[in-house]
Amino acid sequence: MGLSLYIHYPFCANLCSYCDFYKIPFNTDLEREYFRALNCELILARETIDPENRSIDTIYIGGGTPSLIDLSLLETFIGELSNCFRFSPELEFTFEINPESIDSEKLLRLKELGINRPVFGIQSFNLKKLKKLGRKHLLNDSFRAMYLVRATGFDNFGVDMIFGLPRQTSRQLSDDLDQVIDLAPPHISYYQLTVEKGTPLAEKVAGGKLKLPGADLSAAMYRAINEELRQNSYFRYEVSSFALPGYECRHNMRYWEGGDFLGLGPSAHSFIGNHRFANEANLRKYLDCINNGKRPLICDTEEKAARMTETIMLGLRTSRGVSKTDFLHRFGRPVEQVIDRETFTTLVARGMIDPEGDYIRLTESGIFLADEIVIRLIK
Repeated sequence: MGLSLYIHYPFCANLCSYCDFYKIPFNTDLEREYFRALNCELILARETIDPENRSIDTIYIGGGTPSLIDLSLLETFIGELSNCFRFSPELEFTFEINPESIDSEKLLRLKELGINRPVFGIQSFNLKKLKKLGRKHLLNDSFRAMYLVRATGFDNFGVDMIFGLPRQTSRQLSDDLDQVIDLAPPHISYYQLTVEKGTPLAEKVAGGKLKLPGADLSAAMYRAINEELRQNSYFRYEVSSFALPGYECRHNMRYWEGGDFLGLGPSAHSFIGNHRFANEANLRKYLDCINNGKRPLICDTEEKAARMTETIMLGLRTSRGVSKTDFLHRFGRPVEQVIDRETFTTLVARGMIDPEGDYIRLTESGIFLADEIVIRLIK
């Protein structure tokens, strides 16, 4: 099995109120400097990878707003990437797109560059809710993007949606579901809006300017999403991820199943050979490190206990669950010794966990409480 590669593009045209990913306002000169550094980081990182493991299975360009990229700079980078690593014949190449920043010419150009899985950040079809989130696109932008992605010949693409929006009602959620199902993308990520510290959204919620749906309503919304998508042939393979058969995101599966991945760009994380490390989450510090011939790493070790906890947390979010055999092979300890046995027994008795066979997985009832269960289950 080869590597997965994540590239973080840090530039945004607007800064959404809920987003806590590292991003800065778009700047043409800084973008060119960033790509020069990215090419250098690629070469530095390659030397640390076992030559037998220099095959790339999936690539994911996220941000930020990757659809702002100067495609001539991206083309040069992809050429350098193909010189440093082998591309799998079944390469999955994902590229995040804001609906307002795409047209048919750009989509065709992305296709020529090898991108075969565009993902569109639609979030909602309610214009008032989009404005609350700080999103700039209009409804016609979303519909137009869905038309163009098919017209330009992409078979595999996805959309990102959010529920639990400020003062969102069940009817408004139903309207969003009807719209996204009518558009029939092969993949739908449906995330619950979370309030991240330090974001404008967090300040407004704390100050009482915005009110999010309560826990009971949010749980009801999540159940409705699951049921509606299931009835329309979408399979939930992770808590927030739904796909038509054969369209699961292989890049994200690599994260959840504990496979190796290399991250490039400011704030990008990597996990290789059972070791996790991360890059500076600051473009200027990132550039300074690269210009001095050093990788921009801020950490290169992780406690074994933290890795075991993450493996259980990510595994339980998937439909597959946590493999007892894989866990023992990877950490040298049975997963049963890591989890709280009393809590585990209680959750099994309550029908929240299915313990049968080699996998520990959440049941349909348990998946609705995945985060709470993980917190209680891990010692």
